[in-house]
Amino acid sequence: MRGVDRFNTKQFYRAHRNSKIIYHFSKYGSKGLSKVNPTLVFIDAVVSLGEMFVSYANYREVKEQNIQLEIEIRTLKKELANFKKSLELEDRKLQEMIKYNETILEKKIKENQQISRMLDINYNQAKKYFLMMKNEVTKYQSKFPHSKESKEITKQYNVALTSYIQTTLVVIGG
Repeated sequence: MRGVDRFNTKQFYRAHRNSKIIYHFSKYGSKGLSKVNPTLVFIDAVVSLGEMFVSYANYREVKEQNIQLEIEIRTLKKELANFKKSLELEDRKLQEMIKYNETILEKKIKENQQISRMLDINYNQAKKYFLMMKNEVTKYQSKFPHSKESKEITKQYNVALTSYIQTTLVVIGG
C-alpha cells in the first residue's frame, strides 16, 4: 500500500517504522518484542499518538478551509451569474439603441438624398436660366452695342453670374 504525506511532515516515516514493529510482533510473537526495546516502543507509541492528534487537528483545519472555499465558490458563481445577466441586459439595451440609431440614420439619409435631388434640379434650372440670360444679354448687346442700358444689363448679369458661381463653389465644397 502506498502512503501519501498530506501535510508534508515526517510522520509518515515514523508510522512506517511503527508498522514494522507491529509486523515483527505479529510474526514472531514475544520473540519479536525481544529484539525491540519496550521503552522505545512505549515512547514511540506516545509520540505517535501526539503526532496523530496534531495530524487530526491539521485535518480539521484543512477541512474547515475547504468548507469556507466551497462557500466562497458558490458565492462567486452567484455573482458571476448575476454579472452575466446584467451584461445580457446591457447587450440587449445596446442592440436596441443600435436599431433605433440605424432607423434615424436611414431617415436622415433619405431626407438628405431628397434635398440633394432638389438642389440638383434647382442647380440645373439655374444653369439653364443663366445660359438663357447670357443669350438674351448677348442678343441685346449685338442690337445696341454702345447703349447705357446695355452696359448696365451686362454689369447686372456679371453680378448675378458671380453670385451663382460662389453658390456653386459652396455647394461643391470649393
